[in-house]
Amino acid sequence: MKDASALCDPVLSSSDVSEEDRSHLPLSVLIDRLCTEARTERFSIADLIGWFEQRATVALLLIFGILNLLPNPPGASAVLGLPMVYLSVAMILNKPPFFPKTVARRGLTRSMFTTIATRATPVLRRVERVLRPRLAPLSSALAMRFTGLVCLVLSTILVLPVPLGNIGPAACMCLLALATVARDGLWMLIGWALSVLCIVLLSGVTIATIHFLVQLLLRLTS
Repeated sequence: MKDASALCDPVLSSSDVSEEDRSHLPLSVLIDRLCTEARTERFSIADLIGWFEQRATVALLLIFGILNLLPNPPGASAVLGLPMVYLSVAMILNKPPFFPKTVARRGLTRSMFTTIATRATPVLRRVERVLRPRLAPLSSALAMRFTGLVCLVLSTILVLPVPLGNIGPAACMCLLALATVARDGLWMLIGWALSVLCIVLLSGVTIATIHFLVQLLLRLTS
């Protein structure tokens, strides 16, 4: 698999967005600015990777996590959670986000992205105010790989049709994404603890769901 930016022609051109250095800006500000500065009606995953640059992996984890927290039709988490699986693997490998061509070309409509900006960024701003760099060993490269592993387990649960299995994992991944950007080891530790608790609570339901799906598949193929 190749880098998503090489798979799709970007919809956002240099004339669509500000050329200002965005590397120091909080993710809440970047989300707001993308809504106001970009003139496209649709944002592909490749577009979002280009906009968030070096922080694309955690930024996309945050965005798709927020989407899973918003009201969605039944079964939507299976679709919205799939990109989070790829992003989690990228964190484990410590590589830029990468997607198959068909996934990288998919994305969000402007109305959907505007919903994220209007509903989520006020909360994000309040959370970002309490985050700051601390406990450096918990934001090291090794710690980021562990965070990716935790997110992989959470996103796998999220993709499965587990009743009410999207809210907890999505919220934990949003917290881990924000802590990663801020290099806040304290909140990273809190995010890990909440993630483990979430995994433990949902593990029974997940195992039962997998067992049901396997049995159903065996019956259909027998």
